[in-house]
Amino acid sequence: MANNKLKELGIKTDSQIKQAIKDHNSGDDVYAIQGYKGLNLYIRDNKTTTFRHRFTSPDNGKRRNFTLGAYPVFTLEQARDMYRDNLSMLSRGVDPVTYYEQLANKAAAMPTFAQMAHEWLQGQIASGQFEKRTIEQKRKHIEYACEHIGRMSLDKIGTPDVLKAIKHIERDTIPTAKRVRGVCQKIFALAIGQGYIASNPAIAVADLMLPKPKTKHHSAIIEPVAFGQLLRDIDSVTDFYGHAQNIIKLQSMLFQRNGDMCSMRWDCIDFDDATWSFNPLKTGNRTDMVSSLIVPLPRQAIELLRAVQEQTGDTDYVFYNSRRKDKFEHQQQLNKFLNRIGYEGIHMPHGFRASARTMLVEQLGISEQLIELQLGHNVRDANGRAYNRVQMLSERADMMQKWADYLDSLKT
Repeated sequence: MANNKLKELGIKTDSQIKQAIKDHNSGDDVYAIQGYKGLNLYIRDNKTTTFRHRFTSPDNGKRRNFTLGAYPVFTLEQARDMYRDNLSMLSRGVDPVTYYEQLANKAAAMPTFAQMAHEWLQGQIASGQFEKRTIEQKRKHIEYACEHIGRMSLDKIGTPDVLKAIKHIERDTIPTAKRVRGVCQKIFALAIGQGYIASNPAIAVADLMLPKPKTKHHSAIIEPVAFGQLLRDIDSVTDFYGHAQNIIKLQSMLFQRNGDMCSMRWDCIDFDDATWSFNPLKTGNRTDMVSSLIVPLPRQAIELLRAVQEQTGDTDYVFYNSRRKDKFEHQQQLNKFLNRIGYEGIHMPHGFRASARTMLVEQLGISEQLIELQLGHNVRDANGRAYNRVQMLSERADMMQKWADYLDSLKT
């Protein structure tokens, strides 16, 4: 039977709850919690015990029983705390039952990061403001982030979660990690706008990232084995958009400046004589550079150019890009390509000039005078006269073929 004394006085301690459960025999008993009007302890016939809060709903004026939790997992102290929270809500005209139901529904409807990222990307696509290539880059950045936080619901993601994901990406490439963080920030901003979260966990991560490494001036690989690996890595790429890969391949053979490589014109290529004649873009008022240059084309370069000709031969530029005002590939794509394959701070496109200059002398025994001529530098003879662009052309052609053959040998 029920403990009538406890029923009369109400329950105040945990030991009294245990005593009430022990004394319970059959039926359902209700015990008030002392000092907490409307908070009761319910003991069922099978001794299942729960805390309930009985109150008048501000929604409809009806009496409601709100089950707070089951004893002993849900403690007396927790019941008192939740009761006080409920009173606070009631004082503001909020029905606690309705509030927690809405909270549960919101939790069930809370999207994951991957779902919100998909919605954000679709919005980017629908805006029509971005090129296909840019959209693919954004998609790739989202994939990087989703590997770590994609399955987490938005309200469960904190700054430490985002930081952990970004730090993982940072191990491979700092610039990509920075871009992924930026995309995450925009996705969380969308979630804030839709009311799912109140703060952006990606913002603070910006101050916790490593600084972008200072790239050495025209970083270059000048050691044969490492250079051979670079060439193999260049050849292995199959998913880089645009002309960058072919430009880099050609640049490794011809070692000309980035701007000149990207702006190469078909009317400057003589396939019969196997030469490329042009006026270097960087000359300006510099006296150490020639104003015009002839580059002998080795067999391997001719083969590559013939392949490209099938794609862009009906345009002015070898590496034609219809999306650019200049209509040829932007030289920044060359840096992006080498960074993409892991050579950021190790080898830059302009570094092919230093690589060729060093290895032509050290590995092939070519005279520095011949190399400087082919680099487009003003070289003077013993009498102080500058060589013109056609002098030593046969020797330079022989050097260029030896260099291209040497590169092939490094790749095997």
